[in-house]
Amino acid sequence: MKYFVYVFAASVCAGIALTFVLGVGLWVATGLLAAALLLFGVYVHTKKIFLLAFVLVCAAGALGTVRADLFLATQAKETLALYVGQRVQLVGSVVADPDRRDKTLRLMVSADAVDAAPARGVALVLADRDTKVAYGDTVRVEAKVEVPEPFVTDTGHLFDYPSYLATQGVSVQLPYAAVEVVRPAGWSLQGTLFLLKHMFEHSLWRLLPEPEGSLMAGILLGEKHGIPKALTDAFIASGLIHIVVLSGYNIAIVAEGVFRMLALLPRRVQFVVGGVLMLFFALMAGAGSATLRALLMAFIALLARYYNRSALALRALMVALAALALWSPYALLHDPSFILSVLATFGLVTLSPWVERWLPLFLPKLPSVRSIAASTIAVQIFLLPALLYFSGVLSFLSVPANVLVLPFMPAVMLLGFVAGLLGVLSPVLGFVPALLAEALLKWTVFVATAVAAVPLGTMIVPEFSALVLCGAYVPLAWFAVRQYQKTASL
Repeated sequence: MKYFVYVFAASVCAGIALTFVLGVGLWVATGLLAAALLLFGVYVHTKKIFLLAFVLVCAAGALGTVRADLFLATQAKETLALYVGQRVQLVGSVVADPDRRDKTLRLMVSADAVDAAPARGVALVLADRDTKVAYGDTVRVEAKVEVPEPFVTDTGHLFDYPSYLATQGVSVQLPYAAVEVVRPAGWSLQGTLFLLKHMFEHSLWRLLPEPEGSLMAGILLGEKHGIPKALTDAFIASGLIHIVVLSGYNIAIVAEGVFRMLALLPRRVQFVVGGVLMLFFALMAGAGSATLRALLMAFIALLARYYNRSALALRALMVALAALALWSPYALLHDPSFILSVLATFGLVTLSPWVERWLPLFLPKLPSVRSIAASTIAVQIFLLPALLYFSGVLSFLSVPANVLVLPFMPAVMLLGFVAGLLGVLSPVLGFVPALLAEALLKWTVFVATAVAAVPLGTMIVPEFSALVLCGAYVPLAWFAVRQYQKTASL
């Protein structure tokens, strides 16, 4: 029975993946359900427990297939693609926080009508940066409808941009758009959270110089667009880019720092305070779907690390994987942040105890650094094939760079959070914590740029197929599970 959670999650994901890759339809789901009923009938008569595993495989596979088929059916009903190549007037609602970049404003607009005719679908609207618009506003957009195109990254890898946008429900884009607010948004909880996020972000920019202000916004809120490209490239080359993404691993680092500061209190109190702080960070980031997913992964990672319940944490991860895949099935194959978040949490749960057993030989007097180093190495090991697949950058110095930076991240995030909150009231109140945070951020920038400048410190890996990626994870996952079984019972 203890393996049924893993069987269920794997079967749900397999059903979703096969539906997208092979195009299997509801007839396969019907066959799987019929097989599940037949096998269950045999189990009732024979009482052989192993038959229940096959029943679960068929039933969960059918569930994944049905969910993916419903997703495809919903996509087929969208009408925006019918207007590709035409200049249209679209009316709809802004359904995500407006993303203001250096020269453009990116809006996710759910269409109500196109040229006065009813329409369905979500469009990515690219407008002038200074356009005044907020989440929930009803807008009128005038632009030419285009299909998003894949593009080649700086490392020579082809990025499947249309599939990435499809994970967010976007089917078309409207560049160089003229946007007019038809009806301002009413009150909503999500809109209020986004407003608080923007106030907090502006507070950081008032308190911190550049690029430290944009870097802090990236660390706390996941907003990377204000960071200079040269610095972003340095973070990629040094293997530190994950600190400017609000991931589950990143949030867990903050909670780990809180646990260490509250070491004299009972573990239950530490966990509650750390969990509340993680929730605050998620709310400040707007509580979007990606943020909530990161929060869920962080809770699972901390459950394993601080309550010594890695078996429960791994089961929770599998349940979360199945639930998130059912909620957003296309993300299972096409959303890099979703894939990397799940892999990072899996590596942290399964490999971190094994890595930490070896590190005392090298770091006997630095338990805090040893713990963070173990987490970093475990995550880096398990993420390596996926990072090479998505980015193509192999950093030979990512582990030492992370060991030099990550011990300071809890303090950076805590100081930045306090400074941003106090700065909303008055810049004077946030000056001292901002000054301390700036010093630590300068150290982070120094490490990233110094490591990136090391000759032959990185290598560009040629693009390879998803089949090769899956093949690489077979032995890696087997090794991780073997090490995990030595420290916890599945």
